[in-house]
Amino acid sequence: MRTLAPAPLFRVFSSALFLAMALMGMTTAQAAQWKWRDASGVVHYSDQPPPANIPAGNILQRPAANAAVPAAASHSASQPQASNELEKKIAEQKKAEQAAQEQAKLQQQQAQALVNQQNCLQAQKQLQVLDSGQRMVQIDAQGQRVIMDDAQRAAERAKIAALISQYCR
Repeated sequence: MRTLAPAPLFRVFSSALFLAMALMGMTTAQAAQWKWRDASGVVHYSDQPPPANIPAGNILQRPAANAAVPAAASHSASQPQASNELEKKIAEQKKAEQAAQEQAKLQQQQAQALVNQQNCLQAQKQLQVLDSGQRMVQIDAQGQRVIMDDAQRAAERAKIAALISQYCR
């Protein structure tokens, strides 16, 4: 009976271990999206952008999505310009919101003026009918028709006059 020597198993295990370590090294290199050379010539890998003192020509690799970031970081003069543009956009948005609010308020005032005008016309017509001297009838709580007397007519006239003063300005 023959037994297997541990050497081939060790070789398989060490090959698998080597492969796993190589893959881990590749994922670490892939995680380091930035690659730059410092002033002394040393190459650095990082997931953070290089310091501001690194010239743009020494940046060897940038992440695909953030290609514009180092240019903005290395040019400090563009940062105030960007903040000025942002402030301008915010100011424009505030002006637009204020204009929209004023427009909505104006539309609401116009709608209320139209309702007041309609109520005024209706109250004036009711006052004309009341002052015409025609017989006026009201319906009481039992559903019976009751002819208005002079006191009821005066009370109704006072109500209509209050409505006219409220709506006819």
